[in-house]
Amino acid sequence: MENSASPSTPNTNRRRLLLVAALVLLACVLAYGVALNGPLFFDDEPNLLKNRQVQIDGASFDSWRVAVLSAESGLLLRPVAMLSFALNHALAGAFTPFSLKATNLALHLLIGALLYLFALAVLQAPALRVHRLSHYHCRLIALLAASIWLLHPLHVSTVLYAVQRMAQLSTLFTLAGLLVFIRYRLRWADAGATPGELLAAALWVGLLGVLAVLSKENGALLPWLIAVLEVTLFRGVWRGQSPTLLRRLGWLVLVLPLLLAGAIYLVAPEAMTGRYGGREFTLAERLLTQPRVLWQYLGWMLLPNVLEMGVFHDDIAVSTNLWTPLTTALSLFAWAAVLLAAAVWHRRWPLLSCATLFYLVAHSMESSVWPLEMVFEHRNYLPCMGFAVLAALGLFTLAARIERLPLRLLTAGVLGLLVVLLAVRTTAWTDELSLARFNVINHPQSPRANFFYGNALFKRFQQSRELGLDEEEQRALAVTSRRYFDTMRALDGRSFSALVMLYQLDTLYFPGLAQKNDWLGEMASLANTRRLQSSDRTALGALVEFSLSPPAEAGRARVSALLEQLVARYPSRVDIVNLQYRFVMATAPERKPTLLPMLKALARLNQGNPQAAALLASYYGTGDLAGTYGALLEWLRRDPMRRHLPVVRALFEEL
Repeated sequence: MENSASPSTPNTNRRRLLLVAALVLLACVLAYGVALNGPLFFDDEPNLLKNRQVQIDGASFDSWRVAVLSAESGLLLRPVAMLSFALNHALAGAFTPFSLKATNLALHLLIGALLYLFALAVLQAPALRVHRLSHYHCRLIALLAASIWLLHPLHVSTVLYAVQRMAQLSTLFTLAGLLVFIRYRLRWADAGATPGELLAAALWVGLLGVLAVLSKENGALLPWLIAVLEVTLFRGVWRGQSPTLLRRLGWLVLVLPLLLAGAIYLVAPEAMTGRYGGREFTLAERLLTQPRVLWQYLGWMLLPNVLEMGVFHDDIAVSTNLWTPLTTALSLFAWAAVLLAAAVWHRRWPLLSCATLFYLVAHSMESSVWPLEMVFEHRNYLPCMGFAVLAALGLFTLAARIERLPLRLLTAGVLGLLVVLLAVRTTAWTDELSLARFNVINHPQSPRANFFYGNALFKRFQQSRELGLDEEEQRALAVTSRRYFDTMRALDGRSFSALVMLYQLDTLYFPGLAQKNDWLGEMASLANTRRLQSSDRTALGALVEFSLSPPAEAGRARVSALLEQLVARYPSRVDIVNLQYRFVMATAPERKPTLLPMLKALARLNQGNPQAAALLASYYGTGDLAGTYGALLEWLRRDPMRRHLPVVRALFEEL
């Protein structure tokens, strides 16, 4: 252990650790600091920029209540995360990129500090006492683990993507709950527990678990992660003994969620398969694809190649069966082998088993049966913590066994490399255009990356006057922007986004191409088979807005027919019916009476949706006070938490 930075005096060691910690924090702040004024985009818009209810000044209690309940994502509305966003707005007076992302960075540093304490506790668990680490060495390894995690470039799209604070807060409270458990459990392993301690631990873990779930739903994994720690690190040790009953109970709790999921699928399979109506892939395809994705995530963690990272990863092929692509079967067999090894050799390699099970359990909600999109980097924010601790212990052990490899040199090299890679990624996040360019270079086959870059170029084209661009530069921007939209269409012909932008560009700037390409016809054909995604709803909204402008007047009849076609296919979709309502009211208000049956049907098909009643109230307006008041009462009946009370109040004031 002499090669592993042998301790001299406690004060000297403490100063060394503080110096390293300060340097790591400084490097992290400087690397992320360059991008704190970077863009707000995609999910930031519906959740923050277009969410009026969370944009409060904090002057009244009810504004806080409404802001906390203003999310449209998640089963539980994620009120803790929304409260933090409301606080940002109240303090800054607006949603500025700096205020949002600086808060995310502060949370990142706080979670890193908690990870240090968690790693320190893990290294003292009974299963790891065989390493006979000194207190100083435990602190050194824990600091290295936290540093690796803080500086890892994989987390850039969590920290700098403002709305992913939801994932950060869920991680914060989950990690705090794990820390509370493991600290109590260390005491119980040696001396047992009093009823008061058991109750206190349960209350603290329960409270932190509730906060985690109310930040984002995967906080519900806290009890399952506790079972991972119990099985791999404590093995039922209690008062220095290892009762068989306690060991078996730990394993039972570990496998129980899998048994429950299997039972639900056997008894009520539609509970899982029925949620895929809005996806272009099936439950089976998602379950076949995720093992490959999990290996991809692990590769990014252990070998952080920033040229493979990015906001979008929709260029990863969906597995249609075990052999397409071939890596599907290989990934499944490899994970089966890893799980078997973790179960058989969990006593020989406890931390490796812990890190592996921790990783898989932490991914279990977002990488299993839920109909979420296939790949996002922010899903690794919590799962990779176990491997960070494992990597730190591995570096320490490697330096101890190789005399000519000083630990200082090894850790400086690893952390220095991570800082460089982190800086490369954060530099790309300084503005929307550079971020979009970085993504499309790394993922040229990604439809979304091509659309993102084309859209960034189009925005720059629209700002040509303010930027002082000459005619040739403007023409180059328009042509290049169109080329990337066309590339997206070629890569994914089943998306409205590229078609809408091509229709808009050709109508405005490329009349020859507008005559050659029937984009509205392609949209009408697509509307018969496409399962609408959130990106499609945004694109259709943009189509309606553009169709109301004078240059698009010639195509309004076809846009109207397209909307009628979509309403006929999706009569219960509030967002689609709302588009049709807006379009008719803007282009042919004399047709207003024809909308009433559609709106009544929408309200009938959405008994629990207050927005359906809101549309009906908007229809009646001031011309039919009885109808308006009836619709408003129905709206309030469907909104027991009064989430939309400010909107209702404003309508009453107008009446």
